[in-house]
This record gives sequence, C-alpha cells and structure tokens, in this order.
Amino acid sequence: MSQSRAWMEVNLDYLQHNVEMIRSTISKKTNIMAVVKADAYGHGLEQTALSLFEAGVTNFAVATLDEAVQLRNLLPSTDILILGMTSPKEALTLSRLRLIQSVFSPTYTKALAIAAGKAGVNIQVEIKIDTGMNRMGYAYLDTIHLKEIFSYAYLHVHGIYSHLSVADSLDPIDVEMTNVQVSRFNQCLAQLKDYPYGKTHLQNSGGIINHSHLIYDFVRPGIMLFGIPSGEVKEIGLKPVLELKARISMIKTVPMNEWVGYGRTCKFATSRRIATVSIGYADGYPRAVSGKRAPILINGHFAKQVGNVCMDQLMIDITDIDGIKSGDQVVLIGTSHDKAISMDTIATLAQTITNDLACSLSLRVSRYYQSTSSKRDVEPVV
Repeated sequence: MSQSRAWMEVNLDYLQHNVEMIRSTISKKTNIMAVVKADAYGHGLEQTALSLFEAGVTNFAVATLDEAVQLRNLLPSTDILILGMTSPKEALTLSRLRLIQSVFSPTYTKALAIAAGKAGVNIQVEIKIDTGMNRMGYAYLDTIHLKEIFSYAYLHVHGIYSHLSVADSLDPIDVEMTNVQVSRFNQCLAQLKDYPYGKTHLQNSGGIINHSHLIYDFVRPGIMLFGIPSGEVKEIGLKPVLELKARISMIKTVPMNEWVGYGRTCKFATSRRIATVSIGYADGYPRAVSGKRAPILINGHFAKQVGNVCMDQLMIDITDIDGIKSGDQVVLIGTSHDKAISMDTIATLAQTITNDLACSLSLRVSRYYQSTSSKRDVEPVV
C-alpha cells in the first residue's frame, strides 16, 4: 500500500455484515441472489464473490456472459443468472457452464431455442417480465407468448422475475408506481399458475429496504451489499465496504491572483497553500465535482478540492491545515479519525448516482482487501 499512488480498501468483514443485515430485513422464506455485475460495482468480482459465498450466498446475478464465465471459474457449484442478452450463438457455452440465461422477448427466446436445438443442448432460462419500466421483458399480460416459452424442448424455465424502477424512492407517487409494478407481476404469476415457472424475484436494493413486506423466493441486492445508499432508503445498519485513498504529491504556495489548474477557473485573493493529490478522473474520481469544493480528508481535517480535476491529479487547498507534507495519505471516500466522506456526498456533487461513481473506479486504482473472518488467506490485489 505504501507504494500506491491511489488505492481503494475493501473491507470484506463489512460485506458479510451487510449480508446479515439484509437477511434480518427480509422474510426467512426468502433467499439472497447477489448481483455482482460490473466487477461487483467496482469492488472487485473475485474477492467479493468468494466472500459472499463464505457468507452463505449461493445464487448470483451478472449482466454479461463474460462476467458469468469469470464467476463460474470462481464458484463451480452456484446458480448464476445472466440479466442481459447473450448471443444465441453461445448456446453451447451457456449449457456447458450451467448458466441461466434471461429471456425477454418472443423473438429472442425463439432464436435461443433454435440455437440450443441445433447444438443439441439444454439451456436453463429465467423469464424477464416488463411491469412498467419499459426497458426489457415480456409484457406482463402477454399470456400467449409467455406460455409459448414452456413449449420449447431445449429451454428449461428456472424462474421468473421483474425489475422495479423507483423502489428506492419514498415519494408517494413513486410508491404508487412500485405498487402498480408489484400488482402487475402478481397478475402475471396468476396467469401462469398452471405452468412450472420456478423461482420468483422482484426486489432490488431499494425494494428490499422500502418494500421488505413483499415475499418472493429471492431478493436481488446489488449496490446495498456494499453499504452504499441508492436513492431515498431507510437505514438498516449497512456499513460502507469501500474507502478511496491517494497521496499528496507536492505542496506549493500559490501567490494571490494566480490561477490554479486547467481552464483558469480558480484563483484566490490571497496566497494559498495548494497540495496536488495523485488521483484524477482517469482513476474514477469525477471531473464533474470541479469547482464545487468537494471535501477531502487529511489527518482528520477537511480540505477542499479546487480548480478542475485533472486526468491523473487534483488540487486541494490546505492553507488552514498544519503539519501536512508530501506523501501524506488523503481520504476521498471513507473515514479519517471521527470524520467521514460518503460516496453519496461525492456522487451528489457530481450530479450522478452512487452506482455510476462506484462502477467508474478505474482498474489502475490498486485494491486491498481486508478480512478478519475469512476462512482463506486474503491477499492484497494491486
């Protein structure tokens, strides 16, 4: 860690704590399907998936075939659902690796069935239902086409699910929309009551927290696994898993009325002590916070980002903080002494969402994994 210019620290104990908090929120009849797409929301698929498995999670969801293959190599015996489209030409891979493929339209399902038949393989599928988000999925009352899925000899239905579009909001209008989606999903299940549609799941992170009374076979936590808020949700005791840190490269005194950074967007009426920090937007720290005096922690003190965030570096004003020197550690997301900066704070300043910020963290940011409870050796990943 001492050699890193910018790094994240991922606390796997907190990840397992969050799994337990989710379990305490949902029905005992419901299991967890961990969504670990996009490299586990930027936290690193390998270490986080293994830690989730240690915590008793045996069902996972990803977005792409490549993610599913990587996860299958880590966890040979788990159920893995691919939420996005996979080319029917990959029918053999889907079958050989025992992956579960989402089907979401009559055209796609037929193409996958034909490909499976030509390859002479069976493929497990889950039916995606559109209940009002209008992104992907069979129309919730398209009974004719939904029943048709069960007639394909080489496709075996493993489950059925939908996705909530505003479950992370407690605004009454949004709550009503969620209730409409729940009702539509239940109507769909009723239409298929005589068909073996398998396991059911509907709630994403917001749905788990704000609509925990709903009972299906699975819930699908994603960003909440990592203790990161997503929208207007209730507090259930989650802990942030990730901290983002970097180092001071240089400190200089900038004279009054001199510009700081690209674009000549920042200058001061008095001389200031400015420190350059070894992280930038190519590392995933958002350029959109430029000029918004984003907080950064140094030795338990708040400094403010100034000027435009650069590709590899950013500048902070440390005029009022004593004892700072080159090489000192700074915290961009996380805690220092009794102070904290949340990912939600930075995402709000950048006018984006926490999911976007977490997934934007670059692979050139070194990753270090911490665990006191792991049954295996957890090595730093750089």
